[in-house]
Amino acid sequence: MTFIRAHRFVFVAIGLYSIIFGVVTALRHYNFQTQTWDMGVFEQLFWNTIHGRVMQGSIEELPQHFGIHWSPGLLLLVPGYAIFPSPYYLLFIQVLALAAGAWPLYRLALRVLQREPLAKLIVIAYLLYPSLHWLNLFDFHEIAFFVPAMLAALNYADIDRWRWAAFWFVLAASMKEDAIIVVAFAGLYFLVRKKSKASVWWSRERLCAALVAVGAFMYFMLAVKVFMPAFGGGLLRLDRYAALGSSAGAIIKNLAMHPMLFFRTVVTLPKLDYLLWLLAPLAFLPLFSGRALLLIVPGLLENLLTTNQFQFSTFYQYDAVLIPGMCYCAVYGLRNIMARWPARAAFARRALVAGIMIGFFVRSPINPFTFPFGLFGTNSRWQTFRKMSRDVPENLSVAAQTNLLPHLADREHAYQLGMERSFADAAFIDTADPFGFDGNTDAFTAYVKQYAENPAYEVAAYSDRYIIVRKK
Repeated sequence: MTFIRAHRFVFVAIGLYSIIFGVVTALRHYNFQTQTWDMGVFEQLFWNTIHGRVMQGSIEELPQHFGIHWSPGLLLLVPGYAIFPSPYYLLFIQVLALAAGAWPLYRLALRVLQREPLAKLIVIAYLLYPSLHWLNLFDFHEIAFFVPAMLAALNYADIDRWRWAAFWFVLAASMKEDAIIVVAFAGLYFLVRKKSKASVWWSRERLCAALVAVGAFMYFMLAVKVFMPAFGGGLLRLDRYAALGSSAGAIIKNLAMHPMLFFRTVVTLPKLDYLLWLLAPLAFLPLFSGRALLLIVPGLLENLLTTNQFQFSTFYQYDAVLIPGMCYCAVYGLRNIMARWPARAAFARRALVAGIMIGFFVRSPINPFTFPFGLFGTNSRWQTFRKMSRDVPENLSVAAQTNLLPHLADREHAYQLGMERSFADAAFIDTADPFGFDGNTDAFTAYVKQYAENPAYEVAAYSDRYIIVRKK
């Protein structure tokens, strides 16, 4: 009880975050705001797994998820899903994990900054960080669990507790293939950082850091060259970097031989705006952290070199690989300012408060001006979807639109409309919503007719707009 009282603020903050996001994410799913990508994908993967088809699905490009993303850490969530087989389990466990990330960050900040009010301020900065909110709000993703694991690993590595650090580094690297590279760069950082003049090069800390870096790089190569191809896939998302080259080797070669290609790709207004909203909520403190900036290099390269606009918007899950490093750098940036420019310390603290407030009120999806209060109500579309989702047996294969499919994905075969490999047993269609057909209403109309005019199917109309086309 003494321990809880001593750190009551942090536990209360974690609790409030968990309640707010637990309610909002649950209502968001209940009211059909989650989507095929990625809520429907993961709901089907977990459902198939507990029925003997480990990480298999019909929604993604490949039938085996591990061929698309190397995420063996997802298997740790399977026992909980077996007990509570529901998308709400996935959403709630994600909320709790992200909220729990505040605890190792608090311990780190308290030790480094030596002032409890500053450590609490860092916790507030984390829990109100807009990128964290968008990660939490936008459905379910395996990379979300990288955030608390990496924060725990950084906290332990920072004090040379390498057994615990290794445990959390391994867990962080198990969440996705790009997370492995972040872990490798963390090893590089602890290898080159200076702790004191008395520190010798081959100290225990540097030896352990070198093992982390080398081990992570080797694991990454195994993941992309052996494990993912064994499941029929590989680095499928390299097409998002096609402007730089057709393969990883070609991309590295082109960037090395043509430095201006890097600047033309990175220095654009949308990407500069992205950097602004990554740094402003933390008062640009990470820029003062010195060598700790190594922690955010792989995440920045991943999101700035792509042509996929969603990766440099701060509105989706792509900032997860950056959040732990950004927070760690903010702690050390504040410490460095306090140590080198004591007269500027008070200004840095006020700037952090201002950055937190500006980031939350301008960029967060749950600020008072953009809070989704509408989720506490209902509308005719949600009511109709609720009726439609109850009117299909579990053994049928289904096709449905993006907001309905997550409620129907608990089956072996489920597809987004227009992406079936063959005719589904039942198609759930909002005839006024051509989403998924690139706005081509003619293609959408032709697609609907393929089902509706097929003599093997019958149409059940819920209104002039909503229909279920089902095999007779």
